[in-house]
Amino acid sequence: MRFDTLLVANRGEIALRILRTARRMGLRTVAVYSDADAHGPHVRAADVAVHIGPTPADQSYRNAAALIEACRRTGAQAIHPGYGFLSENAEFAQAVADAGLVFVGPSARVIALMGNKAQAKQAMQAAGVPTVPGEQGCATQEQIAAAARRIGFPVILKAAAGGGGRGMRVVREAGALAEMFRQAQSEAAGAFGSGEIIIERAIERGRHIEVQVLCDEHGRCLHLGERDCSTQRRFQKLIEEAPSPAVDAALREAMGQVARQACEAIGYTGVGTLEFLLDEDKRFYFMEMNTRLQVEHGVTELVTGLDLVEQQIRVAQGEALAFGQQDVKLKGHAIELRLCAEDPWAGFLPQVGTVGDWQAPADIRTDSALQSGMAISPFYDSMVAKLMAWGESREACIAQLARACERTTALGVRTNLGFLARCLRHPRFAQGQVTTDFLAQEDLQQPFWRREPSAHALAAAALVLGGAVKTAMAGPAERLGGRSLWLRDATAGADGKAVQCTLAPGAAGLALQCKAGADPQESTWQIAHLRWHQDAGGARLGLAIDGIYRELACWQQDGGPLWVQDGADAFVFERVERFAAAGSRQGSGLLRAPMSGRVIAVLAGEGQEVAQGDPLVVIESMKMEMPLAAPCAGRIAQLHVSQGQQLNAGQAVLEVMGEETP
Repeated sequence: MRFDTLLVANRGEIALRILRTARRMGLRTVAVYSDADAHGPHVRAADVAVHIGPTPADQSYRNAAALIEACRRTGAQAIHPGYGFLSENAEFAQAVADAGLVFVGPSARVIALMGNKAQAKQAMQAAGVPTVPGEQGCATQEQIAAAARRIGFPVILKAAAGGGGRGMRVVREAGALAEMFRQAQSEAAGAFGSGEIIIERAIERGRHIEVQVLCDEHGRCLHLGERDCSTQRRFQKLIEEAPSPAVDAALREAMGQVARQACEAIGYTGVGTLEFLLDEDKRFYFMEMNTRLQVEHGVTELVTGLDLVEQQIRVAQGEALAFGQQDVKLKGHAIELRLCAEDPWAGFLPQVGTVGDWQAPADIRTDSALQSGMAISPFYDSMVAKLMAWGESREACIAQLARACERTTALGVRTNLGFLARCLRHPRFAQGQVTTDFLAQEDLQQPFWRREPSAHALAAAALVLGGAVKTAMAGPAERLGGRSLWLRDATAGADGKAVQCTLAPGAAGLALQCKAGADPQESTWQIAHLRWHQDAGGARLGLAIDGIYRELACWQQDGGPLWVQDGADAFVFERVERFAAAGSRQGSGLLRAPMSGRVIAVLAGEGQEVAQGDPLVVIESMKMEMPLAAPCAGRIAQLHVSQGQQLNAGQAVLEVMGEETP
């Protein structure tokens, strides 16, 4: 069916990405938005936008009836689902077809078949595709235990009805199986509406390799090479690259042929991805199929020169592919970083707040809907941008992307930018030796991963928070008169060290003396050539320390903590009182929410005796579930939350009266 008006049933960067191609193809475009996205960039980028409901996704972006009604009101004849939300919902795809509209994707039948991991595995086995040994349809503790005994540990539990790492648990011993099964079922039911679990042998030290496919309605199925997605946390991808450093031409051809064979067997149309595990002996096993556009599709576009969204739309229009397998050539190397609003040094906790200053480098591809002043809410995914680079070689690509990280400004909300930059520089990644357990084996407290503010960042904080920038630039250094203040790196949380900073006249203009707490060691730096200027999002402070000049982005809201961009790292500095800085922190039985989110389970009540570490409350934010544990042994004196309640970061959850409390 030909169409001239396309509705994009999504938000954020992927909505902008689809709209960009649709406009280039001459299509009229329709965006949709929730209350939270009324001023979102995708709303302004479309020809027309339709409000579809309140902020929660279930009442807006997952509201099939509202999306179809938006088509009726605007004359849209087709819907592109993007990824996430309803992109792999067979009922939605069927409802779109029943309404006489075009769903830009495969048929509802194929989505239903491949959307259930158990059914998909059976279909692939019938098509001759190698699969991981395991069993499907485990619904009880007894069934899962019996299956684990037959398969042998370690095993992996997976939600049968979904993907994206939700409902997945690796179990290495029988004693942990029951609790892991309960957690996987709970997470799967909450995310996908089904608690059905499959169990498979866990292939450790494997690589996550996926093959991009493109199929039309005329029987032509192609593969567009592979992507390596082995750098993950909590089974969710952080870095993707094409081609894989572990795949040679022969293996690429073998995996590509299997992928094409699978698509032909199920009658696939459109863009899709088959995901495989590659073991140490270069044997590959089917894991699942994503019947949609992947988050990481951009790296395939960069090495093939194809616009995958354009190909999706052309296939949905009924066109035959204009090229064959022999025409698909891979050139160079591409890598994508998923920039997420999360804190890697605090267990990858999701972060919310206002983006104070966002600036992306101009020499790489950045897919993002971020803007300075934009609010990051807990209701949607934590990924806020994708940074992609291309190079003639893998080494050149890594170097370019690492430099781009250092030229990116992301202030106001904590992100994983600095962490991603360290991943790129890690010897295992540089050598192309990353497996899916890479990050799980890393100790983020080791020196390689540790973040320490540079002298330039500390000096910038002292000058700005001490109110000395304008004074220092306006006249002789003597006017500062030995100004002193205590600063703490709030980025490090409760472990952030307090530093005494003293500004005084120096040989080159200013001298900065810094001393950390009771440490007898003192650092002194000469500061000169100060330059302060405002830009689009925040401000830039230029300063030379001991003759080395740098400019750093700074952002502060309403006299609060100061954010400083120091290379790829963002630091948050706050002024503290002398005695608060030097004093010790007393333990407390008060449990606070470490992130904004919704209470999905309350596991204990007032008056109940608990041991330190017992899980008491479970909260969910940005697709992540987090149990909150008892801060000490004792009795729950007060419970401040209830199931379904929305919490802000730092909000009181409950209070435990310690055993030694009189």
